[in-house]
Amino acid sequence: MLSGSKQRSFIPLSIISSALAGALFVVAPAGQAAGVTADTTPVALAASVAPAVPAGATRLGALAAGTQLSVEVTLNIPDQSGLTAFLNEVTDPGSPEFGNFLAPGQFGPRFGPSLTQVAEVDAALRSAGLTPGPVAADRLSIPVTASANAIERAFGVTLDSYRMPGGGTAFANTAAPKIPADIAPLVQGVIGLDDLYPEQHLGTAGTPARTAIGPLASAPSVAKANASAAANPGPKPCAAATASGANTENNYADHYGLDGLYSVGDYGQGARIGVLELEPNLPSDITAFKQCYGISTKVNYIKVDGGVGSGDGAGEAALDIELVAAFAPKATIDVYQAPNNGGAPGHGFYDAFKKFVTSDVDKTLSVSWGSCEAETVSANVAAQEALFEQANAQGQSIFAAAGDSGSTGCYTGGANDTRLSATSPASEPYVISVGGTSFTTGVTPQREIVWNDSGDLLASGAGGGGVSTRWCMPAYQHRTAIPGILNHLSVKDTSKSCKTGYYREVPDVAAAADPLFGYTLYYNGSWLAGGAGGTSAATPLWASAAALIDVSPFCKAYGSKGPVLPQNLYTAVAKYHTYVYSAKNPQVIHDVTSGNDDDTDSGYTGGRYPATTGYDMASGLGAPMLFGLSGTHWYTFLTGLSQLLCHQSATKLKTVKVTSVKPSSGKPNATHKVVVHGAGFMPVASADEAQIIRGKKVLATLDPSCSTTACTLTLPKEPAGTVYIKIFALSLWNSGLPKAAEYRYT
Repeated sequence: MLSGSKQRSFIPLSIISSALAGALFVVAPAGQAAGVTADTTPVALAASVAPAVPAGATRLGALAAGTQLSVEVTLNIPDQSGLTAFLNEVTDPGSPEFGNFLAPGQFGPRFGPSLTQVAEVDAALRSAGLTPGPVAADRLSIPVTASANAIERAFGVTLDSYRMPGGGTAFANTAAPKIPADIAPLVQGVIGLDDLYPEQHLGTAGTPARTAIGPLASAPSVAKANASAAANPGPKPCAAATASGANTENNYADHYGLDGLYSVGDYGQGARIGVLELEPNLPSDITAFKQCYGISTKVNYIKVDGGVGSGDGAGEAALDIELVAAFAPKATIDVYQAPNNGGAPGHGFYDAFKKFVTSDVDKTLSVSWGSCEAETVSANVAAQEALFEQANAQGQSIFAAAGDSGSTGCYTGGANDTRLSATSPASEPYVISVGGTSFTTGVTPQREIVWNDSGDLLASGAGGGGVSTRWCMPAYQHRTAIPGILNHLSVKDTSKSCKTGYYREVPDVAAAADPLFGYTLYYNGSWLAGGAGGTSAATPLWASAAALIDVSPFCKAYGSKGPVLPQNLYTAVAKYHTYVYSAKNPQVIHDVTSGNDDDTDSGYTGGRYPATTGYDMASGLGAPMLFGLSGTHWYTFLTGLSQLLCHQSATKLKTVKVTSVKPSSGKPNATHKVVVHGAGFMPVASADEAQIIRGKKVLATLDPSCSTTACTLTLPKEPAGTVYIKIFALSLWNSGLPKAAEYRYT
């Protein structure tokens, strides 16, 4: 096991002997001390173990010697424990490192290999007859382009070609690559030695929608809460979109409380949201969608490894871009387009992540592509995980779809594979995995349940979830205060390599994904009947919501330093778990407690995993409620997920207090305008509330106008006596009843 992999708590598929034969890298690495004999004994890279060939694939023989390949030699993080500690501290409000995310260009010098170590690996590659390209800015990878024959000689491998079960050809290494013992501690793996398993897009086309979504069950007044979303702020669809039979995006914005952020002027302006795509889309489709919704969201296309060519694709890219544009209409969208391949001309999926992370321009990334964790090459996921850690160290949030095959994540692309498996990269730590929900039918009000269309005549699929077999449960997820985090289906680590004692559980969160309640999609020149769904639709919704939160007036007022990273999300939910999962009136997360993700269409009927109170491996922590629900609609005062996360990473206004009321007295049975002085008030319209209290009785509830230090309000007519003015800055944080809050009617 490589030291870097072990420190990141990555569990390789197998341990390979370090004494395999091979004639490679016979020249000592650069920097070898004079008179010291270099140890050029070839050792196998366990993290780059040869992938399992799909059942039904036929070997065609050796890959043509002249085939040009582009691979990445990935390097270990020398001080993994130091990086892990930093990731904990930078999101801990009690740490001096809190909020001190790394700036572009800082990760490599601080946590990457030294330049001397990089030079040693570079020299060894050149000694083996290869011509490496420049090391990445983060010092975590070195690209190499060469013929298949040169790659085989340099790494002591054989590359075979295969006819795949579904048609087409692919290639793969038949053994783990080998490198000299001297540089083995520096090298994590070699990626791009196979292209057996292209990534799958995790979206599903819909049929005419079964029903329109309705209000959450917690609405005090269903009739009022179910008012038309057309009357609310945010983008509105044109008639053609409404006629498609899908649920228009403004319905979802209303349902999940994005409208609350729109109501305070937050449409995502200033945010940059990345979207990772492995297929093309028609820019004209995006233009038509934006024209329909009356928005002008800026969309940039960034080509990685030559891009994805042209055409309409399968609709995944169009869905991702259109949803982000609808939910965060004033943000800038950067579309990272990379080829869906393994080794020629490069590993597009990895390179797209690398471009996002090393550029460090976008603070949020939506990823609707993935593959069965059990089939994913070890070297690839290990290399990706290093990038995800770097992203979090830079304050970048990555949201990834948890899959559309329920607990059987390998049942994709027509493969009849019924293994229990999570979906990668959603299963990796430091990624927020997004599962899927659906809605009850024939019930008023509708309830949100786990998406599972097993056996449905109109649709198929189920929201992904389960337990990783490769990754330990990260410390940020191991929050035992959250109900359900540890349960009878949690898997203990018997090898004792996981510090938390358990393996990673997914998803982290969920949102609407059922194609029977599909989102509108303009694709290939027309509106798709019934729209589209899948966890690839839930993922851009969550990514958009996170970007809106990060630039919201609440985070600005709080001086928040923490974006919507998984560490902040779990910490906030654990701290306020009683409030979050209040059975009476949830105000932060809609707890999904019905259904399971056992996709029986796959042939598996084990019943995993059921939705329960709190966290579960079918819906994660639950679906978002960006604003608490009160009265007739979303109100900013009641604490939703947006305000909770902003407060979680606040640097100011964390404590609400009243220091004086001026004037402090007035005549009885008359109204009086007063200014309540203090600290910690929220300078956002309708975000504060004042209660007028006599004894234990609340005489009146008022909506004051507040700055951070003063709230102006008009007291009601009251008889002689003393009352207290209690200020709430959002619903969870209040000033209490100090003597300074007295007002006397005298």
